[in-house]
Amino acid sequence: MESFRTDQPVEILIVDDEPQAVKYFKKAFGTRYDVLTATSADEAESLILSGNHNIALVISDQRMPGRSGVSLLNRIRNERPDIIRMLTTAYADLDSAIDAVNKGEILRYISKPWDLRVLEAEIEQAITFYLLKNEYDMLLRDKLSALHRTLLRDRMNDLAMLSGLLPYNNAPLTMYHYLKEAIAETAWRPSAQKAWSQLRIRDHWRIPVEETQRAIDLSEVLTTPPLLADAHPSEVDIVAVLTDCANEINRELGGLQVVIHADQPQLAVSADPAAMREIITRLMYPMSQWAAAGSVLLVNVARDTLDDDMPGVAIHFELRNCEPQRSMQDCVLFTPPLHTAPKRASDYLKASLAIGHIGGTISSPPMENGYKQIHVTLPARAKATTKKINALPQQWLQDLSEEYEKWVLGTLEMAA
Repeated sequence: MESFRTDQPVEILIVDDEPQAVKYFKKAFGTRYDVLTATSADEAESLILSGNHNIALVISDQRMPGRSGVSLLNRIRNERPDIIRMLTTAYADLDSAIDAVNKGEILRYISKPWDLRVLEAEIEQAITFYLLKNEYDMLLRDKLSALHRTLLRDRMNDLAMLSGLLPYNNAPLTMYHYLKEAIAETAWRPSAQKAWSQLRIRDHWRIPVEETQRAIDLSEVLTTPPLLADAHPSEVDIVAVLTDCANEINRELGGLQVVIHADQPQLAVSADPAAMREIITRLMYPMSQWAAAGSVLLVNVARDTLDDDMPGVAIHFELRNCEPQRSMQDCVLFTPPLHTAPKRASDYLKASLAIGHIGGTISSPPMENGYKQIHVTLPARAKATTKKINALPQQWLQDLSEEYEKWVLGTLEMAA
């Protein structure tokens, strides 16, 4: 629910089932403040939750037909905690008012009949408190936003450096594409902002230690043991592996979640059978979780010629209704601060590195209206002698930096 808005003046909502009391309040304060009125808790709730008003203060009578004022203000506390809440009550309801103050449901209670001088002072104090609090919150959001951006940049650089230490051929190249495509995925930005918004300034001192431990843990997962499909190569039918993995996932999920289409009944590659099955499982299982309700993961596999004119196999994973938040959760770059990367996220990255190790490729263009694609190529024969790249070239680092700047500009535009 949207809270403080700077594009319009703040408003006061008075809630009372007695029309004369509402009229009296508006006459007393309507020239100084924008006053909204409601004669029931339900009407007041509708006004607040509509999002069409910039309400700073709600003053509600306690005793009203249907729902009490405390019930209304407690609901406001849960849905719009930024709004200041005050209860106006007769002496007979004083116990309820005191209890509401003690529980934090209201800031003040005001006895009836009103003393206009006292009420005016209380309103002025409440509005001032609201404005100061929201100014502070906006400054805090700016600081947190800067902290999030710095943390994301540092994490991206750490993963880039880590790739040079991993026991996979072409690990820096695979990591470069992995990071660049993740940063370029505009559909993830709202979910990333929401997930990372849980970070608080008071937690910032923990971040260096936690991020270092997180990198160590991820390195161990990726390398213990390494997933090397060129270890004991033999002929592997990729269609059969994909079908077996899909059937296993469908059984686990209790429905048809993954569908395989192949242009030939058999497509063989030379690789370690156990490692290849593990690679496919680590890729397919996370993807199967990204589909929205009623949607499936489509897998098309066909014989292909790779960029170096060598024979190979192309696997095209397709989600026509992908949930951005689910797919983002399986990217280690966007794991929320102070959280461990989910197993599916590290599994997906490990499988990607294993594909690059044997001379294959994995790529994913930006999502469009929920349409998500992942393209995988596998050489017909695992390339055990693939040239090893030990570090990201400077140009790749520059490309990642430029993508990061685009991400920052995109998130700032959303915040605005």
